[in-house]
Amino acid sequence: MTAPDRPPILVRTEGGFALSLSPDERALLSSLPNQLARALDAVGKTDGQLPEGLRRLFPAAYPTDAAAEANYVSLVRGDLIEHHRNALETLALTALATHLSDDETDAWLAALNDLRIVLGASLGVTEETVEPARADPQYAEWICYNYLSYLESLVVDALADILPPSREDDASLDDPWGEPPGGLRWDGTPVPPDM
Repeated sequence: MTAPDRPPILVRTEGGFALSLSPDERALLSSLPNQLARALDAVGKTDGQLPEGLRRLFPAAYPTDAAAEANYVSLVRGDLIEHHRNALETLALTALATHLSDDETDAWLAALNDLRIVLGASLGVTEETVEPARADPQYAEWICYNYLSYLESLVVDALADILPPSREDDASLDDPWGEPPGGLRWDGTPVPPDM
């Protein structure tokens, strides 16, 4: 997916990133968010029913407790939809831009991830690498998915470069979470006696 002689897509500038994309890339990034935003319009803000392709955008918080899940959905579903829509709108509106602010770059990351999740779910993406054949009826979708993955990794790398450096003397680097409560590991399993 990467072109070896291609100039960087995102370059850090004062207050954001310079953005360098081809007209075809910009056209794709202008249209895809609107397609997903229309699909989000079908999502109920308070009920648990989700279209199949959107389920991974709204993972269950209480998969074994229907009442708790319904309460959770009623509390957060509307905010999650709004978060997804805002990120998608920012991506669509700034796809033609030559400069992104830090906030717009954050929104790009969220929107690219949402698009990848939904497209990956429709393609049945797994951990195994798939090289689609040109004869595959979903070949164009696979190319789009791979491009979004590539672009998302570039945004992650660009944002990681602006994180403050870690402090060498920070004692929490080895264990940033501290000791888990009640003699349990963070995954809920007991700490073995020899630890």
